[in-house]
Amino acid sequence: MQQNTSELCSNCTTEAKCRRRDFSEQAWTVLVLWNEVKTAAVDQAICDDCYNELREVLIDRAEDIQAALAEPAPKKPTAATKRPAPGRQKVRKAG
Repeated sequence: MQQNTSELCSNCTTEAKCRRRDFSEQAWTVLVLWNEVKTAAVDQAICDDCYNELREVLIDRAEDIQAALAEPAPKKPTAATKRPAPGRQKVRKAG
């Protein structure tokens, strides 16, 4: 049997009944990037008020999340596409 005890919320530091919430890794990531949740609160016990607020943010911005996930990742330069920096080109000696 669980005891109903109060503790400090990992996000807002209010004393309240708190429990760990199961958000996906992607959800936690966007919440941190949007400054909606403290990094220290990720995967920690939070109060009902913070949970409800974060849940609403995720619902309201669901289209933003989907759009970001659908964007192709930026291409990293490869050896074939890298160009030498100006003034640092190799010069072949005639021989």
